[in-house]
Amino acid sequence: MPETTRVAVVTGGGAGIGGTTAEHLLRAGWTVHTLDLGPTGPEGAHHHVVDVADEAAQLAVADEVGPVDALVTAAGINLRPHDGPAQRLDLGAWHQTLDVNLTGTMLSVRAFYPRLRDAGAIVTLGSVAGIGAMTWADAYTASKGAIVALTRSWAVDYARYGIRVNCVCPGSTETAMMDGVREAFAEDSQVQLPQQRMATRDEVASVVAFLCGPDSTYVSGAVVPVDGGATANVGGMPFPRRRPRP
Repeated sequence: MPETTRVAVVTGGGAGIGGTTAEHLLRAGWTVHTLDLGPTGPEGAHHHVVDVADEAAQLAVADEVGPVDALVTAAGINLRPHDGPAQRLDLGAWHQTLDVNLTGTMLSVRAFYPRLRDAGAIVTLGSVAGIGAMTWADAYTASKGAIVALTRSWAVDYARYGIRVNCVCPGSTETAMMDGVREAFAEDSQVQLPQQRMATRDEVASVVAFLCGPDSTYVSGAVVPVDGGATANVGGMPFPRRRPRP
């Protein structure tokens, strides 16, 4: 009998890292369902217009999709400049950020975990902000730090059922969320990124897709920075612009 096509669900799959992850999985032969507030997803995906903070909506899609092999929770928001340090943080931005980034991730796992086949995979999208300090963004930092902690908890809880759970933590990445930052990167003569550039969406999505697939079957509970070495730069040292090697 022919091998059953693997099925993946990607929240936030209409654009950004989620959309690019969906494209990677589609090229690898997966059947992909994308969930997003946007009206469309990548060509070839089954797209569902869903607010991940809406539990009933996610459960309805889970019932429609049926058994799945991988869940990627890439839906997320960053509400700067309304986000910030506690003394000036907009409380509405705090609640909205946690509703989407943290509660939305939990609701996705709650909806689709019962549909995961044996040896299934969950890949959450954290951030380097969940590993180290990110200034002037308390809500975003709190949401991503909690995702990292939950990922480790789920990896232990679900291991007995053969389910793997990992977290990918991108650094600065070429997405719409980074609009307005690119010029600062280009103009700064000294940067704190060892590779001195932002990641492409493909560079992050390829790691997510790997963790979904059959070549990572003994990887679980991992928190994987895809950040060009930024989290290794614990001293925050600036790097002079790259020059030819002598």
